[in-house]
Amino acid sequence: MTWVWILLMAVVGFAAVSRNEIARRRARSATVSLEVDRFGMRRLLADGREERITWGDVRYVDVVRAKWGPHAPSGGVVMIGGDDHIGALVPITALGDSGVVEHLSELQGFDMEAFVEALEVRPPARLRIWPVQDDERA
Repeated sequence: MTWVWILLMAVVGFAAVSRNEIARRRARSATVSLEVDRFGMRRLLADGREERITWGDVRYVDVVRAKWGPHAPSGGVVMIGGDDHIGALVPITALGDSGVVEHLSELQGFDMEAFVEALEVRPPARLRIWPVQDDERA
């Protein structure tokens, strides 16, 4: 019977540590500021990290709908990426008045209808919005 209590305490301890780690990740990844202008965007995170990209460097736009993890409270993020070293995540709840959507709509071939539909997809999901691959057009 003692081993049952030990196992139960281990499970409870693991759950508490996991919950604490999720809360820490959410706190670290919180958006402190989001600056958008005609040149690009810059996102400052609570832990001091910075994400930035110029509009000319954008190579892809993905919508990531999150059910768990640090971005779940905002429903997910829009990933705006360049290469392996530049890009930014925009919480879905921060899209409203930020100006990001207006600038994304200026990307050649950007499908605003597909973007809006992706924002409404039930999480978890990750959808490439731009550029659309040739095999996705069919």
